[in-house]
Amino acid sequence: MLTVKRLYLYGVMGIALTLLLWGLTDLVRFVLGELAQAVGSNPAFGGRFEREELSRAVALVLVAGSIFGVHLALVRRSLQGSPAEIADERASASRATYFFLVLIGTGIAFGTSLFELVDQLITSVAFGQRSWGLAGSVSSVIVVGSAWALHVLARRTDLRSAPERTAGDWLTRAYLYGALFATVLLASFAASQVLTTVARQLLDLRPLWETTRWWQEAIVGPLAGTLVCTAGWLTHWFFANRLLHAPDPMGEAHRSSRTRRGYFLTVVLASAATVLVLAMTSLQSVFAEMMGAWRPTDGSRLIEDIGGPLLMAAPFALVWWWHLRRVSRESFALGGPVEARASTRTGRFIVAIVGLAGFATGLAWTLQSLLDAIGTSSRASLFSSATLADAVAPALAVGLVGLVMWTPAWALSQRDRARHAVEAATSTSRRAYLLLVSGVAVVAAMGSLAFLVWQATRLLLESGELHDSSWALAILAVAAVVLLYHLWELRSDLVVARTSGAGEPEMPPTPPIDTASRELETILISAPAGSDFRVLNAAIRSELPDGYELRVVPDAKPTTTES
Repeated sequence: MLTVKRLYLYGVMGIALTLLLWGLTDLVRFVLGELAQAVGSNPAFGGRFEREELSRAVALVLVAGSIFGVHLALVRRSLQGSPAEIADERASASRATYFFLVLIGTGIAFGTSLFELVDQLITSVAFGQRSWGLAGSVSSVIVVGSAWALHVLARRTDLRSAPERTAGDWLTRAYLYGALFATVLLASFAASQVLTTVARQLLDLRPLWETTRWWQEAIVGPLAGTLVCTAGWLTHWFFANRLLHAPDPMGEAHRSSRTRRGYFLTVVLASAATVLVLAMTSLQSVFAEMMGAWRPTDGSRLIEDIGGPLLMAAPFALVWWWHLRRVSRESFALGGPVEARASTRTGRFIVAIVGLAGFATGLAWTLQSLLDAIGTSSRASLFSSATLADAVAPALAVGLVGLVMWTPAWALSQRDRARHAVEAATSTSRRAYLLLVSGVAVVAAMGSLAFLVWQATRLLLESGELHDSSWALAILAVAAVVLLYHLWELRSDLVVARTSGAGEPEMPPTPPIDTASRELETILISAPAGSDFRVLNAAIRSELPDGYELRVVPDAKPTTTES
């Protein structure tokens, strides 16, 4: 019954809050417009506010505000009981979900409005151009930003008031690190646009049919996005660090949670994949120029085609490096060198996966193009040297970039395995990498082989002609090589683990048995000399009922089994 009540209260509050913010934004926009016209400022700030819009805003504020206020009062009554009841309310799933959804919605709306405001301010202040609709952006920033800030403070009060109960609030962590992930990638993308625009202006690489002031219009949006997203990232980073270093149970739960580490490694994955694509695009232009192939851009200037993607990749490479370094340092501070090595190891395998995916894709793509060109496919007659160059240039680019990315990451992982053989060979990240790559290779080989068998069957049954088989042969060949190599590495790791005894359960110390307090019936198990009882001991212990004990007596020399 209490859960249903909470669902009702927080659900109605969320809907009413949405309508209330809509009405308040329109009212504030109307007030700002009237004030701007009264003081004789730029009329573009005020704009025109229809009477119908004003009446709608008043209606929304009165109705939605009343409903929101009544339900908020009912919720606050739940926060005035006994300490246990208050803690239960603050830690309820319905309340956590309400804050999670409201913070996401208001955060996106606030960020969008702030971006529009900063964009308009840069346009008018920095470049002297007239901006329209400032009142709308300002009103949205004031109203929605206030709602976001008030809900942040309310949720912080929950976390501080009942840290024992709210320690498991994974939605708070999901919101924080989801916002960090989104803002850091958006900021990187916007910064890359700023860098390319500035570089083109400095090198006088003006787009065709554009005036000399083209860069002012081109840089406003990316610059505003960089500033707003960076501010959003810093704000959420501040709150996340406060939780990380909190001395209460909430801080302990935050430190032991995998959400923060997952954020770091996910950013590494996304930024590394972006660098791979951008570097491939740049290298493709180099190969296309060398081979006389078609370039994916307008082709007006080679320096743009080569340097532009590399310049765009710079912010993502910086984000990749910083997050990988940060997760290693934090792991060392919280868990020592073993945890630091584990985090670094996981980051390297993520980069290795991205690089290997690019290398395998490029290799299979190149092999397919060559097979088509030499006549393996029925479409070979359609190929010319220009067609082959068009196909091979991007394939070589993505393969080479992937190889350059995979080789150092894998080499460092192999060096780590040489230095810490047992720890690395039995690590979850290395085992997951090897199994993931092997699994993907098996699936790719299975699909390609099934297609080839299907084609062969068609040829036998219909006396037809094979076609479109080059891609299957290429994928099968590359997948087989990748699979065999990684299975060999997996086998080596298993040998290391088996030889060292790693992964076998350690026998806990057995307390002395008090034979004077009770009668015991003992079972003696004999075994050949040199036998290892650890596995047998662990297996038997897991099946023992309550009150039974088991221990190994090395110097016992039984000749019979007693019961």
